[in-house]
Amino acid sequence: MAPKTAPTRRDTLKTLTAAGALLALGPLGCAGAEPVYFLHGVASGDPLQDRVILWTRAQPENGEPVALSWEVAAEEDFATIVQAGTATALPEKDFIVKVDAGGLTPGRSYFYRFTVGSHVSPTGRTRTLPEGDVSAYKLAAMSCSHYATGYYNVYKVIAEREDIDIALHLGDYIYEYGMDGYGGATGKEIGRFVEPDKEILTLEDYRARYGHYRLDEDLQALHAAKPMIAVWDDHETANNTWKDGAENHSENEGPFRARAAAALQAYLEWLPIRENPQDSEQIYRAFDIGNLARLIMLDTRRIGRSKQLEYSTDIPNRSWPFDVSDPENPIALAPGDVPSGKPIASFEVPFDIRTSPPTPVTDLAYVSTLDPTSLPDGIRYLPDAGRFKEEKLADPDRSILGADQELWLAHTLEASAEKGQVWQVIGQQVVMGRTPAADFSEIIDWNKVPEERQSRFRQMSVLAREALPVNLDAWDGYPAARTRAYADFAGKGRNVVVLAGDTHASWALNLQGEDGAPVAVEFAAPSVTSPGIEAFVPGDPKQIADAFTAASPDLIWADTAHRGYVLVTLSPKEARGEWFFVDTVKSRDFKVNRAKGFKVTPGTHKLAPLA
Repeated sequence: MAPKTAPTRRDTLKTLTAAGALLALGPLGCAGAEPVYFLHGVASGDPLQDRVILWTRAQPENGEPVALSWEVAAEEDFATIVQAGTATALPEKDFIVKVDAGGLTPGRSYFYRFTVGSHVSPTGRTRTLPEGDVSAYKLAAMSCSHYATGYYNVYKVIAEREDIDIALHLGDYIYEYGMDGYGGATGKEIGRFVEPDKEILTLEDYRARYGHYRLDEDLQALHAAKPMIAVWDDHETANNTWKDGAENHSENEGPFRARAAAALQAYLEWLPIRENPQDSEQIYRAFDIGNLARLIMLDTRRIGRSKQLEYSTDIPNRSWPFDVSDPENPIALAPGDVPSGKPIASFEVPFDIRTSPPTPVTDLAYVSTLDPTSLPDGIRYLPDAGRFKEEKLADPDRSILGADQELWLAHTLEASAEKGQVWQVIGQQVVMGRTPAADFSEIIDWNKVPEERQSRFRQMSVLAREALPVNLDAWDGYPAARTRAYADFAGKGRNVVVLAGDTHASWALNLQGEDGAPVAVEFAAPSVTSPGIEAFVPGDPKQIADAFTAASPDLIWADTAHRGYVLVTLSPKEARGEWFFVDTVKSRDFKVNRAKGFKVTPGTHKLAPLA
């Protein structure tokens, strides 16, 4: 039977005693020594050619600072120690220690551990980046790992694969919601309870949430087996975060900047990331994989993003022209009628969407009696797609990266090309390619759609007819910024592979400039656990994926119903993206399969299917 409440970290400390604790946490040492617990395992990240970040949390019972030693060895038995040092776990840092262990050899594996007297942490394995010529390199790209919505089977699969060099987390490592929020119902169903059980707002909250996630055995196994390179997305702070706010933050929850600062501090503490000494909020950075590739990690979420547009507030309604020669009795003009010499004015009017095409309701007296929030059946105000695209979407001042990061990206791509690296791999959060809304009206089972959600699907059909984006939080909501990025991608000697997460779905895209010329390819990773489109759109997942593919000029394949990861394999001759799915995350009894694969060769900027 699933527990009714999740154990707290304090409860875990109390219960991890006697023989079980000795096995789980390591020997306790001599009599009288203060016990220290490595409850959250170890981790490594941000490897370079000569160094890597090592991470642990040493939790004492007495709450005092803990002096630790760390070791890096060439073998798992630690017979040959290649680097060692000391560090202190401080209460003001949540007893977390991060060490930038240098003096290592490029392109080789190492083992590491932490000790406090005879208290010994679990052993971790890490690997430095290679230099010079590299024949092959493999990255596992993943995202969106809501604890409550499933078991971390995907992490387990990646941890157990010996051929993967780097675990690449593209964001939503944690989620901010409580058990009464998004995903909570599933958590109660399968016995996955988050702590705290409320929405997290403060530094204490965020630390506790990370700590709870990191008690998971599969997440610990992943961190112990692979070095991780990570970037945040929105849920490490709050849903649909932008540089000055978030959709899931209200005034009664306090100042957003205080919440964002707490989220930032906890993230930098709990992730094995190398912090920027000049600006702790700057997580965009690059890693060289010898002469083979440059991995360029971006922040499309916090540091420079303009506020997202919203269809509900930002898109103007369609209007209709009227002859206002008699201002008291405007006369609606016929379609295409532009009389000369008469005063013309346009008024926003609703449309009867039961006709094809929709018919304007031009009785202005009647229109004045309507409540826009409760219109009669079949009557809707329709978006003016043309004005929205021209006045809002195309605004060149809106950015998803910010001016400084855009400039940094351009210089980083140029430097990679000048160095002669074959691939430029962009690791970032949200889908870059064009994914317009799809019309599901003939696909979904309307009997399974609650009445209060039916209008949302009808609105989706309207967006689809106007070729408007399905997701304004993605690069589709910032097309001018995307055009600028594409111009940088198209420079001489560049072969860009974009990686994305966020959507809980799998996408393969050929990215094209405004002139239709190919500029890059994109592999978008599914979620680790977070539910996909299948949880919200009642219909055949294959038909849903096909509808998205048909609507998009960039999308060549999609799967909207499975959890998994993308294995990216780089070699001088090609870059491959292969999607691996688990058949369930609601049980630890699961199977894994390879679902699809594509490749791109240098200079083509276009995907071809793998066998």
